[in-house]
Amino acid sequence: MYRDVLRKYRRGNINWSDKALTNLRREIRVSLRAQQNSRCYFCRQFLYQERRNASENIEHFLDKSKPHYAKWSFSPVNLTLACHPCNMQKGSRDVGDAAVRAAISLRANSGSFRWIHPYFDDYHANIEIHPGWVYGVRVGADKPVQAQNLIQDLELHRIQTIVQRRQRLNDLMERTIIVLEKLIVNPNRDMARMSRVAALQRRINDDLRWA
Repeated sequence: MYRDVLRKYRRGNINWSDKALTNLRREIRVSLRAQQNSRCYFCRQFLYQERRNASENIEHFLDKSKPHYAKWSFSPVNLTLACHPCNMQKGSRDVGDAAVRAAISLRANSGSFRWIHPYFDDYHANIEIHPGWVYGVRVGADKPVQAQNLIQDLELHRIQTIVQRRQRLNDLMERTIIVLEKLIVNPNRDMARMSRVAALQRRINDDLRWA
């Protein structure tokens, strides 16, 4: 079905974002979303479906912009779904060694990877996620070095701070709603509650300003 358009891509006649590949990209995205239970491969956070897929990206584990990896742009074992922050943090980083770059086919024994591989390695056998989104290398991990590299390179340790701030904002907004509901029921109460609402709103605004 997509043979002709893929041939054009491999010849360099069209690029990844070309409209001719729209349907294929959509099918890949839907398949990956189901395969990954709508979670980013790297950080495992939930991928919310938004307009224009703003919160997720089709991620090439081996970057398609590298000449030696271009041939695997549509390889099933080179495609994952990633959240926008992880995608941006990864950028065009090269995570394959010289053997991988010279390989004809992409397999588990093609060479060594800087990170654990989304298809050749077991994520949860190498990385554990503690409550509060704290990431660590699992004791007895098959590839502890690669697991640690992934955590450090993608700065997954920052997610804990982001989640804590998000929870703090949620708590403040819930408290604001409670006070507002009481004001609606008793609109003639003194100004104390209004002052509390204003104070809570200022705290929320301060947190958002530095988010």
